[in-house]
Amino acid sequence: MTGEILGGVVEQQHPAGDPAEVARAFEHMPAVLWAFEGPRHRVVAANRAARASVGDRPGIIGRPIREVIPEMAGQQIFEMIDEVYATGNPVSHADRRVLVDRNGDGNLEEDFYTYTFLPTHDDEGGVTGMVVHIVETTHWVRQRQAVEARADDSERRYREARDVVLALQRSLLPAGVPVLPGLRLAARYLVSGTEAAAGGDWFDAVVLPDGQVALLVGDVVGHGAEAAGVMGQLRAVALEALVSGASVLDMLGRLDTLAASVEAAQGATVGVVVLDPHSGGLQYASRAHPPPLVLGPDGAGRFLDGAPTGPLASDGKPGLLHTDGLRPGEFVLLYSDGLIERAGQTLDSGRSDLARVAAAVLSEPVAPHSTVPELMVDRLSALLVERFGWAGYRDDVTVLVAELPADPPEPPDLRLPTRPESLAAVRAAVGHWLTALGVPRPEAVAVQHAVGEAAANAIEHAYRGDPSGELTVTGALDGQGRLRLTVTDQGRWRPAPAYPGDRGRGLTMMRALADDVEVSTGDPGTRVTLTHRVRRPVEVGIATVPTVPAGPAAYPDEVPFRIDRRDGDRPVLEVHGAVDPATVDRLQQAVRAARRGGVVPVTVDLTGVTLLSSVGVRLLHRMSAGAPAAGMQLVAPPGSPAFQVLSLTGLDHLLP
Repeated sequence: MTGEILGGVVEQQHPAGDPAEVARAFEHMPAVLWAFEGPRHRVVAANRAARASVGDRPGIIGRPIREVIPEMAGQQIFEMIDEVYATGNPVSHADRRVLVDRNGDGNLEEDFYTYTFLPTHDDEGGVTGMVVHIVETTHWVRQRQAVEARADDSERRYREARDVVLALQRSLLPAGVPVLPGLRLAARYLVSGTEAAAGGDWFDAVVLPDGQVALLVGDVVGHGAEAAGVMGQLRAVALEALVSGASVLDMLGRLDTLAASVEAAQGATVGVVVLDPHSGGLQYASRAHPPPLVLGPDGAGRFLDGAPTGPLASDGKPGLLHTDGLRPGEFVLLYSDGLIERAGQTLDSGRSDLARVAAAVLSEPVAPHSTVPELMVDRLSALLVERFGWAGYRDDVTVLVAELPADPPEPPDLRLPTRPESLAAVRAAVGHWLTALGVPRPEAVAVQHAVGEAAANAIEHAYRGDPSGELTVTGALDGQGRLRLTVTDQGRWRPAPAYPGDRGRGLTMMRALADDVEVSTGDPGTRVTLTHRVRRPVEVGIATVPTVPAGPAAYPDEVPFRIDRRDGDRPVLEVHGAVDPATVDRLQQAVRAARRGGVVPVTVDLTGVTLLSSVGVRLLHRMSAGAPAAGMQLVAPPGSPAFQVLSLTGLDHLLP
C-alpha cells in the first residue's frame, strides 16, 4: 500500500517519469534526437546518437547549430530549419543525402537520413524552437541503389504514363552534350511533377562552324503537348540560325518572328551564351531569361546581368549583346527560373541562394568513394537540382553547366614494345584519358575495346610475335567532339586470307565499335585510325514534391489566391498569392471586367503577389500592348517578387 502511495506521489510530481530515467532513455534512444531553441536554433539537447553523427565534436550544447556543424552551410539544411521556425509547420524528408565531417579531418562523408523537424510552442502558441528526429538510412539506401541499378531503375521508375511523357521530352531535347577538348559540359532536366505532361523548358549546346560553342536555355509558357511542340520549334529555329552562321542577335530576331506568328510561343524566354573554348571570350544575350552565373574554382560568383528586355514577341525591341569572358578554371551556369522560383521569394533572393549553394558545392571536400559525381560540372548540375528540390518544384527545371578547364587532360601518346603485355597499358592510358574527358563509361569501354583490337592485330600479325618491334598509339579530340585514335606499326600488312577460319574478326569488331575505321598500308607500316563522335547523356527526369506532414496549414509558402477590387474613377485590383497557370485566367477575367471593354483605365496592384510566373508576364504584356496610353498601370514595391520579374521582363515602364 505504501509503495502504491509513493508511486502516485512520484507520478504527480513527474508525470513524464523520473527525470533521471527520462534523461537515460533520451540518451540511449537509437535515433538521432536534437532540440533547438530560439531563432538562432541554439542546441539545448543532443542525445548520444546525435553527438556521434557529427563525430562527437566538443562544444555542442549551448551553441547555434550553424556553429556546431558549419560544413552543412550550402546544403539547404539550415534554410529548412529556418523555414520550420518561421512558419511553424513541420517538415519531413526520406533518405536525404547529407555531407558531414565525422572525423574532424576536413573530408565530408556521405550519409543518408530520414528526418522530421517538429516545431515546439509556448502556451500562447508561438514557436519557441523545434525537436528533430533523425534515423540514418544509409545502409538501406545503398541496398536499394544496388537493386535499382541491377533493374535499370532509370527506366523502371518512370513507367506507364510518365514513360510516355519522358519519351516525348527526350525526343524534343538534344540526345546529349558534346565532349570537347577545351570545354566540359553537363546538363540536367526535370519535368514538373505537378502534372503528367511534357514541359516547356528547352536547352542545347552546339558547336558552331567557327569552333565556338553556343549554350542555350529557354522557357515556354505552360505544359503539355502544345508547349512541348512550341519548345521544339524554337529550339529548331535557334539551332538552324546559329549553325548557318547567324549572329546571336539575328538568332533572337528569328525567334521573335516565329513567336509573333505562333500564339503559344509569345511570352517565352531565352538566354544564350556563345563561348570560345580557346580564348574564353564570351557573348551573352537574353530575352527576359534569368542571367547566367559565372563561378570561379573557389566558388566566387557573379551574374552576367544586362539591360532587361521583354520575352519573345513582346515589345519589338532588338536584344542587346553583352561581352564578357571566362578564365581557366571558371564555370558558367545557365538555368531556367524553375530552379530558384519560390512563392514569397524575390528573384534577387533566389539568385543569391543559387550563388551561395553553388559556391558550397564547389568548395566541399567530398570524401572519395561516395556517389557524389566526380567531375565538377556533373556535381554542380546534380547537387543544385537536388538541394533546391527540398521544397519541391512547381515548374520545369533546366541546368546547363560549362567549365573552361584549367588543365585539360593530355591525350595518349604511347610508344610500346610489341608484346602482349603492352595491351593493358594501351587500354589503361586510353581509359584514363576518356574518363578525364567525361566520356560515358559504355562509350569509353567500346573505344578501349576497339583500340585494343587494333593494337592486338599489330602485335599478332604485323610482327608475328617479334618483341623488338614498336607500337605507337596516339589520341586526339577535335573541336566537333570527334575522338580520333591512331595505332601505327612498322610491320608488314598481311591481307585477310580467303578462308580465315576462326580468325579475322578484329577488324569487324573495330567497325562495330567505332563510327569509322580507316586502314592505310605502305612501306613504313600500317596505320589504323578509329574515329568516334562522343556525347555526354543528359538526365531527364520528373520532379517530385516532397512529403509535408498533414496539418492545419497549407503548403508552407502558399498564400491563397484572391483578387480584391476597389472601385472608383480608376478601379484598383489588389492581387494576392501566386499568378501561375492555375490562376492566370482569373486575373485575366478580373482585368477585363474592370476595364469594361478597354474604355476604363485600371490599376493592378501586385504588392501581395508571391509568384509572378511566365504565364502572368505574357498576360500583362498582351494587355498592356492593347491598352491606350495610361490605360493600365501596375503597382509593385521595389524588392517585392513582382517588381523583380517586371524589371527583368521589360514591364517596369508600367510602374508609376
